Amino acid sequence: MKSVKPTMASFVPMLLVAALPAPSTAQERPTTPDSVPSREQVQRPAPATMRNDGTRVQVDASRVIDAAPCPLAGSSVLAKIDRIHFVSADGRALPAGVQKELDAVELANQDEQSIAVVCRLRDAAADALRRAGFIASVQIPPQEIIAGELTLTVLLAHLVDVQVRGDVGPHRSALLARIRQIKAIDPLNERTAERILLLAGDIPGLDIQLALRPAGTNPGEVIGEITVVRRRYAVLANVQNYGSRRIGRETAYARTETYGLLTASDTAYVGASFTPDFREQLAGQAGYLTGLGSRGTTVGVRMNYALSRPDLGLLDLRSRSLIAGVDLAVPVVRTVSRNLTLGAGAELIEQRSRVYVDERSSALNRDKLRVVYLRGTGSVRSQAIDGSELASLSGTIELRRGLGVLGATPRGLVRSADGYTPSRFGGDPQALVVRTSLDGFARAGALSVASGIRGQWSNNALLNFEGFSVGNLSVGRGYDPGSNSGDRAIGFQNEFRIDVPLISSAPCQLFGFNDVVWLWNLERNTTENGRRLRSIGGGLRLFLPGSAILDVAYARPLDRALSFDDRRPQARLLLSLTAQFAPYAH
Repeated sequence: MKSVKPTMASFVPMLLVAALPAPSTAQERPTTPDSVPSREQVQRPAPATMRNDGTRVQVDASRVIDAAPCPLAGSSVLAKIDRIHFVSADGRALPAGVQKELDAVELANQDEQSIAVVCRLRDAAADALRRAGFIASVQIPPQEIIAGELTLTVLLAHLVDVQVRGDVGPHRSALLARIRQIKAIDPLNERTAERILLLAGDIPGLDIQLALRPAGTNPGEVIGEITVVRRRYAVLANVQNYGSRRIGRETAYARTETYGLLTASDTAYVGASFTPDFREQLAGQAGYLTGLGSRGTTVGVRMNYALSRPDLGLLDLRSRSLIAGVDLAVPVVRTVSRNLTLGAGAELIEQRSRVYVDERSSALNRDKLRVVYLRGTGSVRSQAIDGSELASLSGTIELRRGLGVLGATPRGLVRSADGYTPSRFGGDPQALVVRTSLDGFARAGALSVASGIRGQWSNNALLNFEGFSVGNLSVGRGYDPGSNSGDRAIGFQNEFRIDVPLISSAPCQLFGFNDVVWLWNLERNTTENGRRLRSIGGGLRLFLPGSAILDVAYARPLDRALSFDDRRPQARLLLSLTAQFAPYAH
């Protein structure tokens, strides 16, 4: 029999067995959990399609409605009132929405009483309309109360003109569409105008405020003054040391956005992140999103691409990761205090790893995922008089499904024709995944608390990229990103904060936190099932001049990252500096 001389590539499997520890056998994974980037390490944040800062939008109606003193407030005359008849000041029938609010005004006492009760009824009706957002006044016309019926006149505001101040730039057509919507509001409702302004404020690069004033013509006619402030671009930068030892502790990230490039309501952006030596990890992102119509609907495309070369000693493992997606988002509810957005989209995900010996390489792992998703995002918030946030609650639920199309990894694949194996032999590329998140915040003076819940459920074992990853970039501060993962998981984060007025130019916040996450894996022979990983810590958050934030935190893991690790990870000092530069156009 003719002997065959072994090649270097034939020794790769043996090198893998020698270089990689027991997790690969216990979990059927050919690589250590954090040697290949997780989704959080590859997919960098993209520009938001909707702003959550409601203080950027304001409807000022203070100069329109001025409640006059009630002339009957001190009267001792007695009258019996058992019903109220509301009429419009212009003689037309009251709109159904207005009448519905006025019908809720009740008479607490229908016996004979002081005529001053008319003042309270007038104010109650005005308050009912104000709570519903209507800009209106309620007046007491001269009358003789006969048969117990009181007549009150309702003066509804109507917008007769809108004036624009400021540099509109390329957003003129989009803004004019919003102005037409505001003019069409009849009767004028602050909530409806607020929603339109919020949608206009969601146009990238625009900050908008609306002030109302009497037109000086007929009663109820008002003029709107829209003030526009425009930004042409923004730059976001971050440096932090949240990464893993293998893929690089320190990472720098920068993203630039430009507005109004092709349409009046679009954003184009590019970004990059890298480790200091440009070797362990290098990632780039690019995307484009634009508005559709005048209802706030957006559609976008995005791509993230990353190269990684983890430090594994003698083993030269190199990975390439790609996420390309298309997204559609439709706002259903849009107010300063409440938001609800529905979305859908698709993602093409690929991750490939090869082992290099000198200049030659051998195939190791490759996953190809084709995923469609549906997503719902909502929030509620309450504000103080000065616009600061008192409390908020926001949540997301996402339903994801893998498809066997466009060359996706087949179910049950052991090894492809070109030598690649999936990241997990039991992973299902067509699995059904449900992801949820819930975040709450409450403030009382200088004290505040923020809590978050993250959860994931899947019907089958998942490939690497779809798993719930533990670590500094998700849940589990103090653990390396991707140090463990699960097909199913639930995690909790709690942070207690106190504002410390060190210096007015750089407010400081002290905080303490605890994180806990439970993981379950569905593959056979796993050692990472029902695991609990906890961490505690604290630090300070410094709000620097010029839209910069410095986070310094001490994080201490309380459990071993993997069940068979010799010891739990060491405590870490986590640093993050984020700065944003967004100059206004003049």
